[in-house]
Parts: sequence; structure tokens; C-alpha cells
Amino acid sequence: MAAPDLPAQPDRARQFETRHYRVWTDVDLELARDLCARMDAMYDEYARRFSSLGAGVPQAEKFDVRIFALRDDYVRYTRDRLPNTGGIFMPDRKLLAVFVEGQGRDGVRRTLQHEAFHQFAHRAVGPNMPVWLNEGIAQVFEEAIWSGDGFVLGQVPPRRVRQLNQDVKDGKLIDFRRLLKMSDAEWAATFNDRDAMATQYNQAWAMAHYLLYAPGPDGQPLHRACVLDMLRRCKAGAAPMDAYAQAFSDNVVGFQKRFTEYAQTLAPTREATYLDNQTVLADFLVGLKQRGRAFETIESFRRALQRGRVRLQYTRGNLEWKSAEDSDEYFRGIDGRLMSGDELFFQPREGAPMPDLVCRALEGIELRTRFHNSGERVEHELLVERRP
Repeated sequence: MAAPDLPAQPDRARQFETRHYRVWTDVDLELARDLCARMDAMYDEYARRFSSLGAGVPQAEKFDVRIFALRDDYVRYTRDRLPNTGGIFMPDRKLLAVFVEGQGRDGVRRTLQHEAFHQFAHRAVGPNMPVWLNEGIAQVFEEAIWSGDGFVLGQVPPRRVRQLNQDVKDGKLIDFRRLLKMSDAEWAATFNDRDAMATQYNQAWAMAHYLLYAPGPDGQPLHRACVLDMLRRCKAGAAPMDAYAQAFSDNVVGFQKRFTEYAQTLAPTREATYLDNQTVLADFLVGLKQRGRAFETIESFRRALQRGRVRLQYTRGNLEWKSAEDSDEYFRGIDGRLMSGDELFFQPREGAPMPDLVCRALEGIELRTRFHNSGERVEHELLVERRP
């Protein structure tokens, strides 16, 4: 099958046939193979968790995906339908497109996990799925951690809790009576406002996380069966608000009250916290390398941060924050002690601008940050692998 509207560099584009996807891409071969493997595994996760919807898709109906190395090629291909996005699912073409440049390897992986859910949900549920729930569940999958042989879902990253707490404090959460009725066009109207978009998406993520993971008295998910019931009703043609009322209740004000109470108790998960700390350490390393600093041991790196009282400034939407005043926070395990040389260490990698940063503090899991030259810049990616 020929690819419609081939990317700008057809001589560099490769076609990959996986179990569930037809992928055209001009990214490097190693990354392309990794993304294809992850997408198949992610599809299996979608299908398993939504099997009650009759969500299996025959092999003959593989999904089409375009993965561009350069943002400009993505913008031309999608005709810049949705600005300020790292990827898009286009229902009219049943096609997903993403790009790597600017958002990096980790970013494009999360984007694919997100956008591929929209592609799956369009076929499994249909166009009647409410946008807030579609976007919310897509972000739950976006935050899933790939371990090489499966995904760990239900993750709560520190950055999401930080955004949610600030939005609750500032009174920025969207009233549920408006949010639950939003059309796709009303949702997309915020795309030119980064601040509003950050709040809107993060709220949808938190709502979906609440509905899928908030525990009942028995410790089991309290609302998950109702979510599936609602999606079955949407698939059968019920209006989204009618499907919500029939699956849950028409007490939207009560839903918002219970959610707000839950949101104020939400804390980062252990795995997501380690990933966040590892990312901050990698950002420190890249910044110091730009100043000509390099380190042979974790201890020399840690002491340099302590002596220099180095802090990093981060911005996400309307939210700004700095790394911890005490940089030792990022060298500590979840138990509060400094990680040992067997738990956090450097490991040289041939051809890399910097040695890998490896963390083995989590039982059964290894976190490995790899560094790559990208023009005059050094970028990093975080890989998670199972270990004995």
C-alpha cells in the first residue's frame, strides 16, 4: 500500500509493517524500531483494558502512522491543523502524525502513547466519545512507563501534581458542568493559549486518573466499571452527557466535589518520582557540560552541585518552578538516604558525548539516561528496563 502524502524526504523515509501499524518515518533506524515495538505493545494494552468494548481490530485493518524527524515536515503534512502540538490524530484520514525535533525522543514516545489512544478509541468507541474523557485517558496512557516487556500504568508524575495543586489554589479548574459538555471545537479553541491549554489538559488527566484509579472501601478501583459502561453507551450512540448520567449519575456538582477532594490528596508515584529525579540530574549534566564541566563519578558530580548551589528553572504553561534548593534531593532514594555507588553511577557508552547515567535503586527496574549529540546541542533520553 502506498503512503498518502509522503513526507518531505521520501528518499529517507522507511516503511515498517508491525502487528498493528503501518509506519512511515525518516527517523534513525534504532529509534524507528524502538517506537514500532512500543506502539504494538501499547496497542495490546489498549485492547486488553478495553476488551469489554469489543475493541479488537483485525490484522487487515492496521493503523497508519507518520513519524517525522523535523517539525517543519510535520507542519506541512498536517497543514498545521493544531498549533502547539507534538502530534495529532486526524479522524478524517484515520492517520496519526508526530515529530521528534524539539520534543526529543522521550517526548515523542509519550506523544505516540497519547495520540495512538485517540486512533484506537476512534475505532473502538467511535466519534461519540466525549473529548474530556478521550483526552484524559490518552494522557493516562501517555504517562505509562515502558519497561521493555510491558507498561506500568497509573503513574502520577510530580510535574502533574505541581500543575494540579497550583490550578486548584488559583481557582483555575474548569467547572465540570462546562467541561463535560465541551465539543471538540470548543476544546481546540484553547490551543493558541498555552496557559489555558496546560490547565485544561492536566485537569482532564486528573479526572481520568480519578475515575480509573480512585480506590473504593475494598481497595479496588471505585469508578472504573462505570467508565466502561459509559463508553459502551457512547459506542451504542447515546449522547455523551446522557451516557455519563446513566453510567454515573446526573450529580455533576457532586462529581466535582469528590474529585477536588481526591486531587488534594494526590501524590507522585514512586516510579514517576525516580524518573523525574533522573531527568533533573540529566539536565544538570547537560548544563554543566556546556560550561566545560565533566565528571568521572557521581560523588564528584554531587559535590559540584552542592558547592555551586546550582538550580534549574523550569516552565510549563503558566507554571514556573526551580529545582530543589538542596540538590541532594535528586541523589536520594525514596527512603531519603543518598543512593550508593551500586544504585546510581555513570557507565561509558562508545560514541556518546557523555557516559550513561544509570539508576538501579528500584527493585527489578533499571533507569538508564543516554546522551546524544544533536547538532551543537546534547540531548538525553531515559530508558527503563527490567532486571533480575
